[in-house]
Amino acid sequence: MSLHIQDFCYLRSSHGITGAMVSNDRYCNLAQGHSYSHLGIPIAWMLASNRTTATIAFFLRWVRDASPSVKPMVIMTDCDQAQINTLEAIYPESTVNLCIWHVLHTMRLHFDTNQYPVLWGKVKTWVKTTNQIEFAKLWVEISGDPSTPQSFIAYLKAQWLPVTPKWSRVLRKG
Repeated sequence: MSLHIQDFCYLRSSHGITGAMVSNDRYCNLAQGHSYSHLGIPIAWMLASNRTTATIAFFLRWVRDASPSVKPMVIMTDCDQAQINTLEAIYPESTVNLCIWHVLHTMRLHFDTNQYPVLWGKVKTWVKTTNQIEFAKLWVEISGDPSTPQSFIAYLKAQWLPVTPKWSRVLRKG
C-alpha cells in the first residue's frame, strides 16, 4: 500500500542547509521562531557542505528508501537546479513545482526593481495570478513595453517561459 500525500511536499532550503522534506500536516519551527503551520511537518533535515546533485541524490534516496510507501504527488522547492533535477530523478511520478517567493526573488535579481517599479508590480502580478487571460495579458504588456530592459525579457524567455508549468499558478499542477 502506498501513501499518496494529497496536498504537497516541498524541499526547504535556507542558508546552506538543504533538505527539509515537508509533508502536508502542521509544524512550528520553534528554533527560528517561525510558524510554518501552513507548510507541513519536516520529514528529514539534510546538513551538507555542498549543493551538488550527488549529495542531494544521496539524501533523497535515503529518505525514499526509509519510507518506501510515501509517494509525494507534488513537491515544492526553490529554484536550485540541482534540487529540481534530483527530485525529478528520485521521484519521477511526482510533480515538482517552484516556490513563488523564490521565483520572484530570483527574477528581481535581473533588473533594478527601484528603477522599474511598474515593471516589478506587473511581474509580481504575472507570477501570482491564477487567471489565464490576465497571465497572457501581463506577458504581452511586460514583453511589449519598450521601457522594459531587453535583457530582462530575454532572461524571462530563456529561463522562465520554458518551465512555466513549474511556477505559474495558471499552468502548474498540484
